[in-house]
Amino acid sequence: MPYIGPPAPDRFVAPKAASVFSGDGSTTAFTLDHAVGSDEDILVSVDGVIQEPSVAYAVSNGTTLTFTGAPSSNSGNNIFVYYLFRTVGTVSHPSNNAFTATNGTLTGTLDVTGATTLSDDVTISDKIIHSGDTNTAIRFPSADTVTIETGGSERARVSSGGVITVGKTDQTANVVGAEIEGTGTIVSTRDGNTNMFLNRKTSYGDIIDFRYDNTNRGNIGIGSGNVLYVGGGDTFLSFFPSSDMIYPANDTGSGRDDAIDLGASGARFDDIYATNGTIQTSDRNEKQDIEELNDAEKRVAVVAKGLMRKFRWKSKVEIKGDNARTHFGIIAQDLQDAFKAEGLDASDYAMFISDTWTDDDGKEQTRLGVRYSELLAFIISAI
Repeated sequence: MPYIGPPAPDRFVAPKAASVFSGDGSTTAFTLDHAVGSDEDILVSVDGVIQEPSVAYAVSNGTTLTFTGAPSSNSGNNIFVYYLFRTVGTVSHPSNNAFTATNGTLTGTLDVTGATTLSDDVTISDKIIHSGDTNTAIRFPSADTVTIETGGSERARVSSGGVITVGKTDQTANVVGAEIEGTGTIVSTRDGNTNMFLNRKTSYGDIIDFRYDNTNRGNIGIGSGNVLYVGGGDTFLSFFPSSDMIYPANDTGSGRDDAIDLGASGARFDDIYATNGTIQTSDRNEKQDIEELNDAEKRVAVVAKGLMRKFRWKSKVEIKGDNARTHFGIIAQDLQDAFKAEGLDASDYAMFISDTWTDDDGKEQTRLGVRYSELLAFIISAI
């Protein structure tokens, strides 16, 4: 007849309300006609005497009735089993209806092929496998560890310490692969190949932004004309491969003229190797107050010629001992005194340098220096 609602599920009714057996004086185990859940789900009578559950008998595996002692022999059915609680039917969940449950245990395979929402935890003993690709899985190999597998091999792992590794399981910097640590450290190791590619499209600018306490301290970027620039603030160096040139630049990689020093009194370079000497700009159009040397300056130039000395650097003697080599030049203090003797201030002349800075111990340091290109030109004027 017609009905309202979803199709009725299949139901299977137990055929019997009781089972009857005959004892033989030795058999203790009998098979029930219907499965039960516990000893108390049945009423057992032997020779008209009701038996006590879990004492006189027990039920195992749902259908095996086992007596403590063998019932007496009687060919006239002296054992009666009455089913007090029995399953009257089984139900198949309709495939077109949603399934909702508080909890449960799944002993087979969970196949999720549609859109599914899990509102609570799902406990899995080992791994989740892709239904169409059985060697692709998410595995839980040990406590607090999750791995991702493709092609039957582990590709990535999240360890108990919060470290993500890709292409390796060993958290060692010299092992090929990559890792991201919870502390922020990133490790990338390759065997004979480039470790990182950073690509910027559609515009020139910074590629890497270096920060301290979230404040920018420097950048590496690219500028027009195949330029790579490196630096911080407005003090940068630009590398121009197509012209075989390195030049001082600003924070966009453009040239910054006559503004950036190379080294300092408290942080000097040692030797500078070059094919040719340095070139100083000497264009008349960029100079003013052009005059001949006065008599006092000429006298200082004559004195300066006689101030040339040979010497060895203390720092080199500390390192090389007697092998430290001899140098030639002028002592800056001597040059300063020569100017003073003529009533002139050496600091008014660019050949003489005096710089002061604070060292790592907080002590103020002063170092005098000489620009030899200007000093030699000065001395030549007196020859």
